[in-house]
Amino acid sequence: MKFIWRFACDNRKQIMKYSSVGISAAIIDFSVLYILTEYFKLYYLLSATISFILAAFFNYNLNRRWTFRSSGNQNKQLPVFFIIAILGILLNNHIMYIGVEKFGLWYIYAKIISTTIVTFWNFFGNKYLTFKIK
Repeated sequence: MKFIWRFACDNRKQIMKYSSVGISAAIIDFSVLYILTEYFKLYYLLSATISFILAAFFNYNLNRRWTFRSSGNQNKQLPVFFIIAILGILLNNHIMYIGVEKFGLWYIYAKIISTTIVTFWNFFGNKYLTFKIK
């Protein structure tokens, strides 16, 4: 517990920036998910994959420039980012599937749960892998 508190204190500015970007990305993610599922009648996991990818691109660009202020080689960072994002999509969709198909949740509620969990994966993966590359 002490480690978590210290980490949060030492990284508070970066966490606040990451949270701001994340909220913006979540608005994109949830909006596209809802529109594709409800209006275009796409299967919710296909909608979730598309919305996640769009939000991830937004997230990458803003986090690279603002949150992590990375000046690293984008040609090296982008593949690492995509690996983290792909694992994030798989985790997101798996959690959503379990929530919807096994527990009968509305896909938006399952998305809230998955977003909460995947946010931690993305933060640590990008902080310690993607944006550490010079």
